[in-house]
Amino acid sequence: MSNNRGAGGVKCHKCRYIVLEDMNDTYKSICSKSCASFSNKNFIYLLEDKLPTWVKQKVEEEQWTKGKLHCGKCGSKLGSFDFISGRKCDCGNSVLPPVHLVTSQVDIPFSLPKMLR
Repeated sequence: MSNNRGAGGVKCHKCRYIVLEDMNDTYKSICSKSCASFSNKNFIYLLEDKLPTWVKQKVEEEQWTKGKLHCGKCGSKLGSFDFISGRKCDCGNSVLPPVHLVTSQVDIPFSLPKMLR
C-alpha cells in the first residue's frame, strides 16, 4: 500500500485549486532533526526530476533561473524557485532543492489514524 500522506492533493489556500496531486515525490531531508533550515512546517521541497507540469512550464519560461510560483486559477503566490544561488541547509550536510511551496500558502491533506476513520 502506498503512502497516504498526500491523499487528496495539495491545494491553493485561497481558492482550493489542486496544485500538487500528492506529496510522495517531495524531498525528504537527509539532515539531522537538529538542522533548523529543513522544516516541513515551512516548506514543501519538490524534486527536480518529478516537478508537476505547471511548475516545470514556469521554470522553463524563466530559463531555469529564478522566479515565483503562482496558483494557476487565482494567481496567489505559492512558492518560488532558484536554480542560480543554491541553498545549503544550516548543518551543511545537503543542498536543499531549488523549488519549493510555502506551507502557509497551501492546504496540505493528512491521513487520519485508522481508529478515527
